[in-house]
Amino acid sequence: MESQNYLTIAIEKMGHVMLDDRHMKASDIYKTAVKLHKKEDYNPPSYNEDKFKVRSVFEKDGLCFYVMPKDRATEFFMYIHGGGFVSRITHNEWKFVFDTVERTGYGAVVPIYPLAPEHSVTEALDMLTGAYDKLCDSEDVQRLVLLGHSSGGCLALSLAIQLWKKGRRRPDKLILCSPVLDTEFEDTELEQKMSDKSRFMYRYYYTPGIKHFLSAYWVKDAAGRTDMTSPVYYDITDICDEMDIFTTNDDMLNCYARRLYDNASRTNMKVHYYQYYAVTHDYLEHPLIPECKTAGCIKGDSDFVPADIENDIWCRAMMAERYPKLYEDNEAIKLTDKLGIEHKKRNARYTFYDRTVMMERLVAVDERVRNFINRYADGIIVNVGCELDTMFSRVDNGRIKWYNVDLPERIDIRRKYMEIRDREVNIGSSIFDYEWLDEVQKPQDVAILFVVYDMMRYFDKDKLKLFLDAIWKKYPGAEVVFDAKNSVAKHRWNRSVFVGKNKGTMLRVSIDNCTSLMYDWNIKYKILCDEPILREADLERMFSHSEARRFRHAIKKKYDKVIHLRLGTEHFLDNM
Repeated sequence: MESQNYLTIAIEKMGHVMLDDRHMKASDIYKTAVKLHKKEDYNPPSYNEDKFKVRSVFEKDGLCFYVMPKDRATEFFMYIHGGGFVSRITHNEWKFVFDTVERTGYGAVVPIYPLAPEHSVTEALDMLTGAYDKLCDSEDVQRLVLLGHSSGGCLALSLAIQLWKKGRRRPDKLILCSPVLDTEFEDTELEQKMSDKSRFMYRYYYTPGIKHFLSAYWVKDAAGRTDMTSPVYYDITDICDEMDIFTTNDDMLNCYARRLYDNASRTNMKVHYYQYYAVTHDYLEHPLIPECKTAGCIKGDSDFVPADIENDIWCRAMMAERYPKLYEDNEAIKLTDKLGIEHKKRNARYTFYDRTVMMERLVAVDERVRNFINRYADGIIVNVGCELDTMFSRVDNGRIKWYNVDLPERIDIRRKYMEIRDREVNIGSSIFDYEWLDEVQKPQDVAILFVVYDMMRYFDKDKLKLFLDAIWKKYPGAEVVFDAKNSVAKHRWNRSVFVGKNKGTMLRVSIDNCTSLMYDWNIKYKILCDEPILREADLERMFSHSEARRFRHAIKKKYDKVIHLRLGTEHFLDNM
């Protein structure tokens, strides 16, 4: 695949065995799978022979490929491919394996395990256990990571359980990417969530025919053996020391990944949970999607920073280096060097207009925050979705109190790379789990501002309305600053993402008439600012006069805007 392109991804998935017809019965899937197995080629591509040493080893009912770097490897990962338990490893999965070996220096073991309908889960796990034992016996293995993708995630977790039960060497780390975790669909509530048709995207879906097929041809005699068929319900207390779970918000399997994370969090295991938004279920197979690089955490959690966090740091560092008179952020420049973020590759991911908006948005949001600080020098500021943002150091007046809110695993990353300052508090929570509002300590006579910078990709209009409503109910009189696009800019952005010009996430919310929308949502909301992000004065300082003129129409139509609201009133704010 030569471009990150939603259209190309959709076309690629049209050939998948379970994607031909949502009304297929188990017998139809059986016939299609058998026919597909006769055509599939599971061999690694030959163009990598000069870079790596590749050899094959036969196992019971299967085959294993060893992909080794030219130098001797003592650290390995076993990659268990996806494919709905019926499809072989794809060309893009092979590319992922080779790229990971090249980036990490690890050796890779790729089992070509038995598939349905000819074989069952029992046969597949027997083969995988044998391959795992042979690797441990034949190589000097100092570190071993199990990595499973989609249906391979289910097998990886089941394999780890089997190894623990038999007293074999445990993997040092378990990485599960968009994992299938229940092939018997024991929990009807989770099955119902997975059946939500709004999540049937990129030609992945769930039907009774798939359930009956797996029961008849994959589970077979292992029915009721949750350690083999539905490992999400099994005791995983001691199966490994560390686990990373990767999932996407719109994936129909997301509910199972969340259940596994909740279970693992109750053990002594070190567990990390990474959730992306508006990304395909099989993002791992598409090498130019930034999230494909998530397996860089094979070498250790301290080495891994998600691609969207790196993009934000890159943008701030680029702005600070190119236009220091408009924006200063030495901390972002240091983070860029520390993480090895390259400007050249990321510049090509966005159009000139969108790069400019990303940079100007930093200036516009900082200006609104400073406006609040000038009015309320002892106020409270909550940075919602903080990632590795350095805003506190940029705007601090020495008196404000600052809260950072983000997912727990992202707060952990923040703690690794950034020191906590005086008057700063980190809160690890989903921004849509509004219980985190209780952790913000606000005296009655102190003003509070919520900053939602570059977070609209996570919202639709219903979520945005609920978010503002939750803040209003908890802190009437609070102020909120966020950026948004109007409907024209949203359409252009989504079209650019769809055809591959912008490497980002499709947006689901736009705001044209802010006054009308806020009046519909809550008559008590007051608009303090609704201005275009782009400003001619700044653009004249950044570019030549002729280049700056190109943005006049976008400024006039307010394609991209910064919005500053006050949600209701408190008595001490009435004289504002």
